[in-house]
Amino acid sequence: MNIHQLSLRYLPEQDRILLSVNTTDGQELDLWLTRRMCLALGPQLNRMTIDHFAVPANAKSDGCVDLAALDFSARKVLVNFRREELLQHADFKTPYRANTGSRPLGHTPLLATEISMTPSTDQQVVIDFKEQIDAAGSSRAVQLALQPQLVFSLVQMLDQALKHTQWLSTGDATGLPGPADDTILPDPDQPRYLN
Repeated sequence: MNIHQLSLRYLPEQDRILLSVNTTDGQELDLWLTRRMCLALGPQLNRMTIDHFAVPANAKSDGCVDLAALDFSARKVLVNFRREELLQHADFKTPYRANTGSRPLGHTPLLATEISMTPSTDQQVVIDFKEQIDAAGSSRAVQLALQPQLVFSLVQMLDQALKHTQWLSTGDATGLPGPADDTILPDPDQPRYLN
């Protein structure tokens, strides 16, 4: 499934974010993202971009830097450069076209109760959205394969949608550091404390 357009918007009457997807082959998918899912998705996307997109697959070292051994801080700086580069070519001005084709999930949006992400070898991120509503096992699922530009666009749109909610008190919703902010994610080598 090749993605043509993505849209994220907060619907206050549902207190959820609606993720809408148009594909190049004429399919349309709608997914509800709850507060819990959005706040879990942000840090996962953040970590995935830093681990998977900081160094492009075709990058070559000049012999002075071992690209595979870059530390977490260096990868955060590199992912910010990559994000800025890719978002310059993203189209946020064209309005999302709804009701453009078939709806393989039906007309009721999938309520994402589980989200998992997997990097692929071709610089894509595969995101699985699953809906498990009852114990009887009725479920729906959809899988999206996102190129780096779509991943960064999704992060930006999620940030914008979360600003319209009252779910956050402060800070960047997705945890993806902005150009001047590299303190959002803790260093993974630091000890962590749980309640």
